[in-house]
Amino acid sequence: MGIYKKLFSYAPERKGMAYVSIFFSLVSVVLLIMPFWYLWIFLRGLLVEQDTGGVMESAVFMILFMLAYGFTYFAALWFSHILAFRLENNLRKLAVDHLLDASFSYFDLHASGRIRKVIDNNASETHTIVAHLIPDISSAVLFPILVIAVTFVVDYRLGILLVVLMVIGMGMISGMLGESTFMEYYMQALERMNGEGVEYIRGIQVVKLFGTEVQNFKAFYAAISDYAKNALEYSMSSRIPYVLFQILFNIIVILPLPVCAYLLGRGGEPGLLLAKVIFFACLSGAVFTCFLKIMYTGMYQFQAKTVLERLEEAFEDMKKKRLVHGTAERMEGHSIEFDRVHFSYDEEKILEDLSFRLEEGKTYALVGSSGGGKSTIARLISGFYPIDGGEIRIGGRNISLYSEKALTENIAFVFQHSRLFKTSIYENVRMARPEAPHEEVMQALLDARCGEILERFPDKENTIIGSKGVYLSGGETQRIAIARAILKDAPIIILDEASAAADPENEYELQRAFARLIKGKTVIMIAHRLSSIKNVDEILVVDGGKVVQRGNHGTLMKEEGQYKRLQEMFERACDWRIHD
Repeated sequence: MGIYKKLFSYAPERKGMAYVSIFFSLVSVVLLIMPFWYLWIFLRGLLVEQDTGGVMESAVFMILFMLAYGFTYFAALWFSHILAFRLENNLRKLAVDHLLDASFSYFDLHASGRIRKVIDNNASETHTIVAHLIPDISSAVLFPILVIAVTFVVDYRLGILLVVLMVIGMGMISGMLGESTFMEYYMQALERMNGEGVEYIRGIQVVKLFGTEVQNFKAFYAAISDYAKNALEYSMSSRIPYVLFQILFNIIVILPLPVCAYLLGRGGEPGLLLAKVIFFACLSGAVFTCFLKIMYTGMYQFQAKTVLERLEEAFEDMKKKRLVHGTAERMEGHSIEFDRVHFSYDEEKILEDLSFRLEEGKTYALVGSSGGGKSTIARLISGFYPIDGGEIRIGGRNISLYSEKALTENIAFVFQHSRLFKTSIYENVRMARPEAPHEEVMQALLDARCGEILERFPDKENTIIGSKGVYLSGGETQRIAIARAILKDAPIIILDEASAAADPENEYELQRAFARLIKGKTVIMIAHRLSSIKNVDEILVVDGGKVVQRGNHGTLMKEEGQYKRLQEMFERACDWRIHD
């Protein structure tokens, strides 16, 4: 019941439906046992008393009670399904609310495929757990008690046999469910395989382009192998109890026959003994069904526990490292300062005791080898993550004192791989400033060098992007993202490898768009194409989470430092050719 209390806490407005469902389920069990009682009266009247009128009456009552059982069980399912749909809906809404408030570090540490599995599939599984399990639990508890009671009334010896069979059957069911550790490993393997499967499907175009085999997607291949291994081990651990259970309930019909033969030899009435054997045979089918419900009840209860644990773990993870915003709505300046900043992803330290200052209105470039901390610095400036120690100040004020609105309005971030929504080009740009008039949105598109993109389509700026519209190249997507940033007109601009996906033609147009975007702003550029940063005001070389060099291009080239080595490596790469 602890599991269900937790489940019901996510749908308190429909909690009463569970009790209504339990009531109808219990009534349906009572109604279901009545046809078996009248079956006994029918058999006794037919084979012993030979009362035709009583037999017909018993047959009518059997049919009526079966119909009544069907209606009440349907009512139990109806109310449990209402609760289940509301629970599933509430869990999805709650998950979306947590996702909207989750820190960026959560998305960095968890693959999107796994997030989708945890939220979507687990929320769906709660539906089955509630919709079908509530009526089944009720019947699984009450039905065996009533069956034993009716059997003892018919013949105490059959009642004792049934009790013994039920005890043996429960032991076999316990064995069929297997060890809880097996089930837990199985569920984890299934979750991992589903998550990696989503990631694989999203990368299928790369597989098709390069002819890569599935083994090259090591994570997905390993997840499939692990799932197959766990599924086999779990099945093998349950095989002996399962086979014995099948044997037991296939021979249950003949178990009373030796006793009947003995009683016949002692002068027992053949008609009465035959009626009892037929009754027990009919009853055994219902008992078998009851045992299956008990087995599924145990399995689904474990699954319910696992589902809740996965969802609640995900919710807790989403709460970690959330940035706490202040109430300041206005920035007095746009200088940026790191003062002894520490930051880590879980146990991995990225920045340690980092300090530097960027003046307002200047253009800066962060360069260095991959993994050095450049993108982390950019994301911390934007307020994506809370820091572990030290202080980040914008305009002389701690970043944590600003409201979320202040940070959003004053900082524009153009990512390496920008994402556009499945709506029109116009709406994709306008969402940067929804109140902007049409003329300003169109001017932002022109300033971002998007004119030729619009000319390619008959609907121009009203062209829909995505599965129901057109697809754009990486460079074209970036230009629209830049148009969005231009319309936003934020005083601080962060460009994180914003031209990395562009071909030479788009690179030229992007650089022209950048020139319009960064004019008069405080700009932080992250670039591996070192040719694009020679004219910035200052370059910061970042390595191992620290600023190891700082200065303009001319100054740094005179030093025998890391920047000069990077430039020389870049020039050699540009001069590289294939010779015959």
